[in-house]
Amino acid sequence: MKTENTWTRFAARVAALRQPPALNVPMSANRRLLLLAGPSLVENLLQTMLSVFNMLFVGQLGKEAIAGIGLGMQLTFLLQVAFMGLAVGNTALVARAIGAGDQRAAERIAKQSLTIAVALGLGIGLVTLFAADGIVSVMGAEPRVNALASSFLRIIGLFACVMGVMFIGSGTLRGAGDTFTPMLITGFINIINILLAYTLIFGNFGFPRVGALGSAIAIVTSSTIGAFLIAYVLFKRNKVLPLTLHGDWGFHRDVIARILNIGLPSAAEQIVFQVGFLMFAAMAVSLGTANYAAQQVAFTISNFSIMPAFAFGVAATTLVGQNLGAKNPERAEQSAYQALKHGTLWMIVMGIAFLIWREPLVRLFTPDAEVWGPAQMCLTFIAFGQPFMAVSIIMASALRGAGDTRATLAVTFIGIWLIRVALGYALGIALGLGLFGMWIAWFCDFAIRSLLFAARFRTGRWKTLRV
Repeated sequence: MKTENTWTRFAARVAALRQPPALNVPMSANRRLLLLAGPSLVENLLQTMLSVFNMLFVGQLGKEAIAGIGLGMQLTFLLQVAFMGLAVGNTALVARAIGAGDQRAAERIAKQSLTIAVALGLGIGLVTLFAADGIVSVMGAEPRVNALASSFLRIIGLFACVMGVMFIGSGTLRGAGDTFTPMLITGFINIINILLAYTLIFGNFGFPRVGALGSAIAIVTSSTIGAFLIAYVLFKRNKVLPLTLHGDWGFHRDVIARILNIGLPSAAEQIVFQVGFLMFAAMAVSLGTANYAAQQVAFTISNFSIMPAFAFGVAATTLVGQNLGAKNPERAEQSAYQALKHGTLWMIVMGIAFLIWREPLVRLFTPDAEVWGPAQMCLTFIAFGQPFMAVSIIMASALRGAGDTRATLAVTFIGIWLIRVALGYALGIALGLGLFGMWIAWFCDFAIRSLLFAARFRTGRWKTLRV
């Protein structure tokens, strides 16, 4: 009987985490933030561990494998920008509808977003099937790196639909205030991903040795499982915002217009960011495979701080949207600043860790001595850039939660293209400073974006936007 009572209490606590208190339940802004950010923090840390293990496994195959899979991943992010923009519009509008107590509107928004995501996924699959080689060749990498990157991109692209369902389904739950379920599903599929990657990359447990592309197969397999789990929760097990199988499918212009009003500028922002990121990568590629591999290792390590910052950003997006829907802009502002405080503290601590342990961290990811020096240099820039990164990530997320995606698009364009890419090319390539010059521009990008995002938020114009 005692065991049964213990299990009942545990199950009740889990259920409470899956259904955070409504906005009308008295609670401090800080506690409400942590209830939302806690599961997202764990989810993003799990996602970080996935990236870390994949890079650890692939890194044992040499710098060409690191560069090829890293390039394939960056191109994959570019293809996913439509999902990212759609997810921002979906999450912001679902949060507003939930805040206003209109579950019917929230359900319509979620279903229309899922419909668009599936259509986009089919289109992305066709593009990558026939054009992966041409897309990768533009980057100008060595033939071996190109071959790995295009194969990776093609495998991932063919399963774009399931990734779309993951993006939109998880965003719907977060917009409704449930960050716990996406955390559980992410944790489960990450374990599957890591085990499959270890099995297929090295040919363990009697499976054939696939090599670096085993990471792509592991990603699409685990993502497919995750998409089915998300769909099951949305339609069968979700009490926060239960979806039905009938009604509101097809394409409804009124709802789609609202989603795209927020989603299109956000998608454009992601395109600006990802293409700029690719240009930055192409510059590193032009400096040699070792330099590009070093940059990839540094970015992978930086996920330990960036992903948790994104968790506080998710909480800011949800709380700003919900409080604006509930006609409480002051509470929305307070929630955003609480998220910024926690996220900045985390990133400062991680920056100190990166600075102190940069050498052993880099050596953990690659046995190639040629990569160690430039990777440590990149990680030093990342360490000192942590506070600026925190402001950029969390303030931008708060603005997106309010639907102010045109402002975030403008600021991202200035930072990525006018600073990171243009200044990076001038210093790193034109003036011959190499990777060091490029990363001076990287640091300046985050410093300027943090100032612009903070200034935009302080104006308060986001409080009165109609979405």
